[in-house]
Order: sequence, then structure tokens, then C-alpha cells
Amino acid sequence: MAPRNRRSQREIETPSATIRYEPVVEPESWCSFCCSYDALVFLILIAGAVGAIILHLYLYPTIEKVHPLPNVDPESAPWTWGTYRPHMYFGLRTRSPMSPLFGMMWYEQPNIMLRPHVRHWCNQDDRLPGYYWYEADGRTFGKQNITELHKGVIQTDWVNDANGFGARVKLNMAKGRRYNVILYFSAQELGTRFRLGKHLSDIFYGQNELLGSFKFSVNLKNGTKLHASHSSMLTDERITIDQYHEYVMDNSQAIQVPNQPLHFILNSKKNQEEGKFIAVQLNLGHQAEFEMFLQTDKLKPMQSDEFDHSLRTRSYNFNKKYENAFQLAEKNYTKTQLKMAKVAISNMLGSVGYWYGHSKVMFNNMLHPYGPHALFSAVPSRPFFPRGFLWDEGFHQMLIRKIDPKMSLEVIVSWMNTMDTSGWIPREMIVGAESEAKVPAEFIPQKPDVANPPTLFYVMDKLIRDEKTVGRYAGILKLLFPRLEKWFHWIRITQAGPSRGTFRWRGRNSTILSELNPKTLSSGLDDFPRASHPSDNEYHLDLRCWLALASRVLARLAKSYGTEVEYQRASKAMEELNNFDNLVKDHWSEEHLGFYDYGKHSVDVALAPVPVTGGRFEYQRVTSRAPTYQLVTNVFGYNNLFPMMLKMIPSKSKTLKTILDKIRDPNILWTNYGLRSISRSSPYYAARNTEHDPPYWRGYIWININYMVLSSLRHYADQPGPYQDQAEKIFHELRANLVTNMANQFERTGFLWENYDDKNGEGRGCHPFTGWSSLILLIMSDNLDT
Repeated sequence: MAPRNRRSQREIETPSATIRYEPVVEPESWCSFCCSYDALVFLILIAGAVGAIILHLYLYPTIEKVHPLPNVDPESAPWTWGTYRPHMYFGLRTRSPMSPLFGMMWYEQPNIMLRPHVRHWCNQDDRLPGYYWYEADGRTFGKQNITELHKGVIQTDWVNDANGFGARVKLNMAKGRRYNVILYFSAQELGTRFRLGKHLSDIFYGQNELLGSFKFSVNLKNGTKLHASHSSMLTDERITIDQYHEYVMDNSQAIQVPNQPLHFILNSKKNQEEGKFIAVQLNLGHQAEFEMFLQTDKLKPMQSDEFDHSLRTRSYNFNKKYENAFQLAEKNYTKTQLKMAKVAISNMLGSVGYWYGHSKVMFNNMLHPYGPHALFSAVPSRPFFPRGFLWDEGFHQMLIRKIDPKMSLEVIVSWMNTMDTSGWIPREMIVGAESEAKVPAEFIPQKPDVANPPTLFYVMDKLIRDEKTVGRYAGILKLLFPRLEKWFHWIRITQAGPSRGTFRWRGRNSTILSELNPKTLSSGLDDFPRASHPSDNEYHLDLRCWLALASRVLARLAKSYGTEVEYQRASKAMEELNNFDNLVKDHWSEEHLGFYDYGKHSVDVALAPVPVTGGRFEYQRVTSRAPTYQLVTNVFGYNNLFPMMLKMIPSKSKTLKTILDKIRDPNILWTNYGLRSISRSSPYYAARNTEHDPPYWRGYIWININYMVLSSLRHYADQPGPYQDQAEKIFHELRANLVTNMANQFERTGFLWENYDDKNGEGRGCHPFTGWSSLILLIMSDNLDT
């Protein structure tokens, strides 16, 4: 807040000749005034006011959220249940901050006094051979298989109905094994209260402002019998959300009956009459089946045959919609490839999440809450990245929009509602305790000067070209236009480079010595090499191209939904940012035949042990040749493909052939498994960025960029020009390589992976990764919407 200008002193009036004035009394000296009581009070008040202003500016950020846009679907009820807890193997909630949380945990019953390992939150350390939704629409139903270590399978199916839900769980485990399954509800606000019933058919009762009165029942099916009576727990203690399973195990007890195996049950001795956390445990054998139903005042008790009918109907509708959208049935794909494709979209939809709360922002060197937010978003990975990522989300919605464009618009609106009044959007949305529990503390705060690739423009480019979407959702598109415009201008202004038309990602560390090439996390490409010595005078190719795309989308939106002035402004920006001659002037190297970043760069850097205090050595960046301002030509990879990927190169330009040749060259980017992220000839290929930081975007194959390349190849293959045939040939070869390798890895491991090894095609990174790796489905469908 800027200090207000002092008011100018009033002019002294000239004495009138007709007015009698009393003799002028000499004013007291300034010293005597300062010593007076009134002056002391006045000075104290002024000092207090100034101090309060300074304190306010220091303690409270000036960022404020924009007013939220209306719901895309006004009938979307906040009491409708869904799998909106993506970090769970099986968890449900509604899209409301008042929703109770439902979850399931299980463990194999040990035969000795040994604390068991509980499955609850998705965790790579559980080393499960596979788990995924194989049919799910992200709204009304889902069907999931979870494979245990000994190849046993747990099946979880669910449907929602009004403000309740039904679910069925089947266990088909190795003979002789015993399993304990815990079902729980947890309150998220003070008004929610739970009570215990007496039988499984009415095991929980509850009251909630959102749902009203409700009852939860469990029914054993197909001859399933409990190995010990069900046990229950009800507490009013405050339990942190990431400690539910620990609390349950801490409050379990072992029961040893003569001639009977050991049983763990919940300790009911501390149960209270009412509480905010309630659980029931079922002690089961290797084969079991049970159903559960949440019944409310608005919902009749769901019967088993009604559940079956509802599940079959929704499954049929989903499969019909799926085939209409992607049309894979008539294509010559293997069973494994077809299974992988359906898992890709199902697991992405089944992993869409809802979070409510405040995120954290680093402002004025202090941590501040920012919000509240109600985020609705897909996630990259259930076990490792179960939260919203801005640049990932554009790729997620490229797929989701094909089967549910309304959901895509709901997600985009949700992200636009996280914007502050300046136009900044956090690049990660770590909202609430569930999200924070999965993130190291140092990565939680977001910085309001750091951008992220505006990939939502990438999907908006497709949505506004779809006549059905435009006809049905013109109202929300009109409301989105000014938000997208504000975001575009914020990026264009705050990420400006040293000269007009150049742009620089903020956030690189210019003082760090432990990194071979300081990371550019804001770009999304993380450790992809840029200028070796970060400076304010560098500028980045990919950011320039993202803004060119955004300007094209804004111009189309402005023509349909903006004023004439807005359209002219957007058209002018589009013309400037898409000027190919200027792009060549700023980023093209005729000597090295490519588009490159520019900055303070040395071609001779390395990590080497450097002596530090105490006789120790640390690996630091050392430079044998002094850096100079130049194009970063010893790096060629994904970043250098952006002019082609975002279709800025004219189809008849020789530069297009140059890029196509580099793509197809095995010594540069081409492999039998997809395009690697950086040329094998670059000194940064497969290079560690720190002593303890392995390469990430320095060779491995990433599916989102390969998708963008394929989309652009399809575009250039369809455009008149001398390089159509070359683009067509590379398109088919690259698509076949990607589909074949990913299906092979899916069959071998049971997962889609974060990235793939360029040497042998093996999956790498976190898994399952059904974020942008799920774009393999669009690649298989041939519907890349170029």
C-alpha cells in the first residue's frame, strides 16, 4: 500500500480592509509545542498509525484472490460423492469443505506379535505389483483392481446416488492368508458427529450440515464369514490426517484364543458416545466379499441388485462414450495396448481430486496463507504427486476434454479461481493438510513472481475450436476470456526479458555453486540446461513460444467474446509474438542450425570437488572457460523444439527441415522408444546436476513432449509444403515406437511411468504416473487435433 500524499497547505487569506483584526499573537516556539502534553499525544498517535501501516504491509501480503467464477454446472451438487481423494487406494468425499472423509485401509494379519504394514495412502514403498482404475468416469462410478505382493487381488467398485454411495469390495488372495479391512469416516468440521450402532447393518450413524442424518451399513456377501467379531472405534480426539493408520494401529489389540490363530482387533475400551473419527474392522479370510452403503434422509436404502444394475449401466455408458471419443476398436492394437489405453483415461479420471483450504505463499520474506481455495483438478501421480500442478493440468485436460469437456471447463475455472488480482496463478496447489503431508516443507511455499508454462491455453485452443463445446458452454467461455487475458498480461509483463519480444523465466538461482546448471523449475523442464550462469539478461525460447500460442488463443476468444478494443489489442499482441522473423533474429543460430536460449554461458563447465572449511570437499560448478553472452548452442533437446511444437515455423521454411532432420537423427533425439529429452552429443546428456541430484530432463523420454511433437508432425504433414512426406514418415515411426514400448512396459510392470529410459525403454521415475503419460491414448487414437 503506497503512502497517501500529504494534502497541500491551504493558502493564507489576505486580510480584508473591512474586517477588524485583533493583534497577532506570536506563536509558541516549536520546542515548547513539542514539550506540551497535546503534542506528545499527537506524536504518539502518528507514530502508532505509521507503525500499524508498516506492520500491516509486512505481515499481510498484498495479493488478493479474484472473485470466483460461477460453477460450470450449476446442478453440480456439493454433496455428490466421488473418488476425490486421489492419494488413497480407496477413498471418497464430496466436493465440499464440510464433507466427511471416507477411507479404507487393510493389512495382512500376522500370525505372531508383529506390527503389520498398513495399506492406506498410495505408496511406492508398498511395492504393489499394480493398482489402477480400469473403468471410471470421475463422477459417478469406478472399478479398480489392486494387486497384492503375492498376486492376490482386491477389487473395489463404487457408485454414488443422491447424497450417498454404495461400494463393493472383493478379496481373492492366496490360500491360507488372512486380511483385516478397516473402514472409517472422519469429520472435517465441528458440526459433524458420529455414533456407533450395534450391528454391521447399522454400524455407524452420523449427523452433518451437508448431508443431514445418515447411516452406514456393511453387508457380508456370498457366504463370507468373519474370523473374529467385527470391532469398532469411536473417538473425539484430534487426529492429524496423515496419522489415521498409525492411530488405528496404536489403538489395536491382539487376541489369542487357545487353538485359534492370533487376531488383531480395534480396542473398543476407549470408545466414546460421540466423536469425529469412527472405524470398523472386518477380520477376513483369503476370499471375501462385502458391500457398504451410506444412506441419508434423501436416499432410500440401496439394495444389492440396485447396486449391480447401477454399476452395469454406468459401465456401459462409460464404454460407449469412450469408444465414441477414441475409436480404438477398429484399429489393429493388441489386447495389452487396448488395456493400457483404457487404464490411462480411467485412472486419470479416477484420480481427479478436490481440496479446500489455504495454500502458502512466500511474500516479503515471510510465509503467508493464501486463499481459501476450492481446487478441482487432476493429478500427475496418486502416490507421488497427488495434488494440482499448473503446467501438468493443460496436458491432463487434453485427454479429459475428449470424453468430458464439461469436466475440463470445471477444472479450468477452478484453476482460474486461484488467481490473484494481479493475474498470478500458483504453479503448485498444495492446499490443506492432505496435500501438505505429501510434500517436503521446503517445497510448500509458492512465490508470487514465479510463472509456469500456460498449458491451459494449449487445451483452450482445442476447446474453442470444438463447435459443440462452444455452442453449449459459450457463457462460461465468455467469463473465462478476461481471466485468461489477465493471466497472459501478467506473464508477458512480469517475465519480460532484456529487450522487447524476449522473455525470461524467473526463479533461477544465480548464486548457487552446487548445481552444474542452475535449475529452471518455473519452466516445467526443471534441470534442462539453460545458460550456465543465470542473469537478468538471458531469455528463453520456450517461454516466447508459449506466449505466442496464448496470444493466438486470446485473439480467437476476443473476437467471439470481447469488445472491438480488446480484439484489436489481442490481435496486435498475436501479430508481434508470432512474428517468425523476430523469432529467428532473437533465437536462431545459422552456424548450429537451431533455435536456442540466450544468456551468460560457458561451454566448458563441470562439477568438481572444491576444498571448503574444515578440510572437507564439496562438489561445485567450475568453469574452465569464462562465460560470455551467447546463444546456448551446446544444448539441443525438447526446449529447442518449441517453435515447431507450437507451430510457429512456416510449413515451407527450410528451418522446418533442419528441425525434422535433428529429430530423426539417432545421435541427437531419435530412439526406438520415443524422443529423448536432450541430444546425446550435449555435454549435459545424462549428467548429474549436483553430487546427489540425478539427471531428470537430460535424456529420458517424456510423453507430454512426444505428444506435442506428434501433434505438430501431424500438422505439418497436412500442410502444403516440401516437407510433408518427411513429417508424415516421422509421425508414423514415432507413434509406433511410443505405443509399442509403453505397452511392453505396462505388460511387464503393470504401470504407466513418469518417463522412460532412452537406452532400453524401461519405465523410470514414479509410478503409476497416469498424468501426461496417459496421452498415449490420444496418440493411439490418431485424434491429435492439430
